[in-house]
Amino acid sequence: MYTIQLLTSSFFIFAQDGAADSTKSSFQTLLIIPIMLVAMYFLVILPNKKEDKKRKEMIANLQKGDNVVTNSGLHGKIVEFKDNNETVVISISANTNVTFETSAIQKKK
Repeated sequence: MYTIQLLTSSFFIFAQDGAADSTKSSFQTLLIIPIMLVAMYFLVILPNKKEDKKRKEMIANLQKGDNVVTNSGLHGKIVEFKDNNETVVISISANTNVTFETSAIQKKK
């Protein structure tokens, strides 16, 4: 966030300095957009891709008996997998089993 603020503040400084030369100002205006897109890629998109990759790997390595936490915050132990590992049965107490989509598992405890 600080990088974007720094870029935009420097853009306004350049725009004020180049008020006499409109071609310089318009070039800087056009230059700031790709810079912001590159910054957005490295600050937002790339970290999310890495996190998604780690989560998919964790889901692929789940086994019976693993303690997990779902997206809704439910804690339990995996009892079985169903539907070609698309759904998972989680035991939340001695006599209570709940079925979830495998993608609903947030983390392994």
